[in-house]
Amino acid sequence: MKDALDWFWGVLLGDFNEDPSMSQTIVSSIITAIPIIDQIADVRDVIANLYMLTEDPEDTWKWVALCITLIGLIPVLGSLLKGVFKILVRAIREGSRHADEAIEMILALVRGAGKGDPVRWLRNLPMDQYARDVVRQFSEITTKLRLAIADVRHSWLAKWVMGDKIRRLQLVEDQIKKLQEMGEQRIPDTMRFLKRELDRLLDRAQPGRIDGASDTANTLAHSAKPLMRLDYEVAVRRRIGERVERMRAEGMSNEDIARFAHQERRAIGKEFKDATDPDLAQVIYARNERVYGDPLGPKYEDLRRGYRIDENGNQIPVGRGPKTDEQIIEGAQRTGGDDFPWERILEYNAAKQSGDASRARQLLDEIDAIVNPRR
Repeated sequence: MKDALDWFWGVLLGDFNEDPSMSQTIVSSIITAIPIIDQIADVRDVIANLYMLTEDPEDTWKWVALCITLIGLIPVLGSLLKGVFKILVRAIREGSRHADEAIEMILALVRGAGKGDPVRWLRNLPMDQYARDVVRQFSEITTKLRLAIADVRHSWLAKWVMGDKIRRLQLVEDQIKKLQEMGEQRIPDTMRFLKRELDRLLDRAQPGRIDGASDTANTLAHSAKPLMRLDYEVAVRRRIGERVERMRAEGMSNEDIARFAHQERRAIGKEFKDATDPDLAQVIYARNERVYGDPLGPKYEDLRRGYRIDENGNQIPVGRGPKTDEQIIEGAQRTGGDDFPWERILEYNAAKQSGDASRARQLLDEIDAIVNPRR
């Protein structure tokens, strides 16, 4: 049995088998030419997992490895989820000393994929559905393997190459059938195990600290906002807030402090808008122009009197009435933006990065309709 399994899996491991025999090369060519099994050459990791399971079908970690590989075949999200669970398993096996590093890597991976609040997204993963998908994938692959083996056993070329040894293929087929039956129970159990461990790791999630931050005011919650937006919010708090405190300590007037804070806020806004995707930046500029009559937001004088004057001399309200210098100082340190659909913006950024121009255009139009409803 062991000789039969070693030989056959050497056939299917393809490039993972560094020294295939002539018979393995020939049989491999036969198998990958069969229409029903033509995709097997594209799932070598699954083959490797199956080979490991034939050696010890009761090894839980081998079922974990198989499930993670099959998760990678889930359309659209497979690669992301595979990365998440690979990091998770490494953290489990290395112990709690690496847990904090693992959760940071997982959250960064999900946030970078444009999935919004990474903790919420991960906690809401439909693992029951994924388990059904994985069982289905496993059943399809193992069924194709068994059918392919049956075809090979009846192939004149295989019989000529292998001679009496072709009987070993029946042993392999029986072993695959056994794994297929075990998988119907072991895979759902393994998927539930992965979700439990992921939720346990997520309990350790802490707000991400920005380099150089010294207090809780300068940390990032697990937000559904793009990283650039989060950097902007931190820059506003640090560059304006710290300077305001120094100016107050130096005895400067509220008006001088308010003018500085307001002007610095506009400068930071322009700096980050210039680094934003140009099409998205135009939507933001249009929103500010519509609300404040200026692409960078309200002017100091407009805030003080509570209105702006348009090109026709009309008085257009700004905010909720006139503001004092103290209110302007406080307002300059608040970033606002609550009317922006940040999760759609994350999706837009991801679509642009992936080169999906059609999806990016659709999302940009949706963002524009929300941010500028009367355009």
